[in-house]
Amino acid sequence: MNTDTIKVSGIVLSVSPVGETDRRMTILTREEGRVSVFAQGASRARSRFAAVTRPFVTGTFELRQRSDSFSLAGADVIDYFDHFSQDYDRLAYGAYFLELAGWFSAEGLPDASLIDLLYLALKALEKEKVPVPLVRLIYEFSLFRIEGEYPQVFTCRNCGKPLKEGWFGMSERSAVCTECVEKSRAEGRSLKLPQDIHLSPAAVYALQYIYSAKPQALFSFRLSEEVFSEVEKLRRRWKNRLITHKFKSEALLPGENETPFKFLTERGCS
Repeated sequence: MNTDTIKVSGIVLSVSPVGETDRRMTILTREEGRVSVFAQGASRARSRFAAVTRPFVTGTFELRQRSDSFSLAGADVIDYFDHFSQDYDRLAYGAYFLELAGWFSAEGLPDASLIDLLYLALKALEKEKVPVPLVRLIYEFSLFRIEGEYPQVFTCRNCGKPLKEGWFGMSERSAVCTECVEKSRAEGRSLKLPQDIHLSPAAVYALQYIYSAKPQALFSFRLSEEVFSEVEKLRRRWKNRLITHKFKSEALLPGENETPFKFLTERGCS
């Protein structure tokens, strides 16, 4: 039997019971991608693994290889994110972030950018400096960028000039600048934008910032009511276009069926 162990850094995405005393964890790791890990006796009150076999736990895990998974040999915790247990809103959003990261990740495929983004998003929820719906917006657009499937808002698809303001076309997955739209209308032509989304200069800048900023600087800004509404509309429609999977945790998100900015202003964004 192979008793060699490996050490990985990661975040626990989910935990489920196995039998009466064991637990099965899904961990997003920097070195191995998404992995399944069994923790023997973790459900026992005095188990040394009881505290580390919980969602959100972040740290270094010592794993022993099994036939098709790993068993937990040890753990050194960096963060428990215990604060979430005291705030339903942040707990719900945090659970959704974990589930989304699990959906985007793959077994055996390391993705440092994904795990870094997830950790920074969870820290942003914990610090409470940015309203939770805005954290979600930034997190999802950043995920789209990592996957290479994000709305193109850097140049006008018609004239090729840098985009400063315009209309985004869902079918074309890109934007047309205001100048091209106005010119086509003046000439009696139509660029076929009946259902597209207007992006003000501030909305364009916000999206470009999300795509271009260093990870540590992502969750560092707020948006006005008008700008948030524009970008949030694009987020919802783009996500529905890109992802058909229904996430269980998404149904628990506070304000999911409310007007986006109504929920946002109730939590102190201006």
